[in-house]
Amino acid sequence: PGSVTRWVPPRRRWSVCSEGARRRPLRTLPDIMSTLQTLDRGLEAMDVVARRTDGISPAALADELGVHRAGAYRILATLEQRHLVTKGADGRYRLGSGALAYAGRFMSQYRLAAQPIVQELADQSGCTAFVSIADGDESVAIAVAEPSVRGAIGISYQIGTRHPLSSGADGIAILAQRPPRPDDPEAVQTARADGHALSDGQIQPGALGLAIGTGSIADDVEGAIGVIRLGRPGDLDVATLLPFVQHAREAVTHL
Repeated sequence: PGSVTRWVPPRRRWSVCSEGARRRPLRTLPDIMSTLQTLDRGLEAMDVVARRTDGISPAALADELGVHRAGAYRILATLEQRHLVTKGADGRYRLGSGALAYAGRFMSQYRLAAQPIVQELADQSGCTAFVSIADGDESVAIAVAEPSVRGAIGISYQIGTRHPLSSGADGIAILAQRPPRPDDPEAVQTARADGHALSDGQIQPGALGLAIGTGSIADDVEGAIGVIRLGRPGDLDVATLLPFVQHAREAVTHL
């Protein structure tokens, strides 16, 4: 009775790599209360492997994660059982076929999640709305919507439509969000300065487009969202349409 108990914070433990150098501290119980540490380490390992195009050794992965080699081997063995990573003849680990399957399923689910946003953009703008992604040197539409109340003249723009990145508002918007290059076309430079891209007949004669880059979808997939309609040069009311596209961009980047 009357005594005071002092709380002593837990000592911070440090992981040690193979050379004995101190790495980042191992997280104590309060650090991991809101996460499952084993799952978190596995997902972090997947991220590291995905970014090493030439593969990674268990020792190097242990250093990246701040765990002992035995822990890295257990993580890799678990991921390998799920075909998420595979061990090459050189002893290095790379993404496995299971990762490709997840990637394919993600894009299908992303398209479904983006569709209501694209539909709302189409209804607000009165134009055909779309989300496109970069596929090599081309832009491909993965979600398209027409206004619920269509005008007498529509535009043929469908899921799977492809065109060079250098033409069309979506392709230009994708290029504009990349780091500047000395040989960037004028349209890309203008889009980078303005924060949005415009096109006039590059995809279809008489087709006017407005698009904004969405940044990266699933890390390495670049995207853009925008609208397209038929008309003459100057018919695209950018001042009215731009807020709709910006709002849709904010929504789609949170998917």
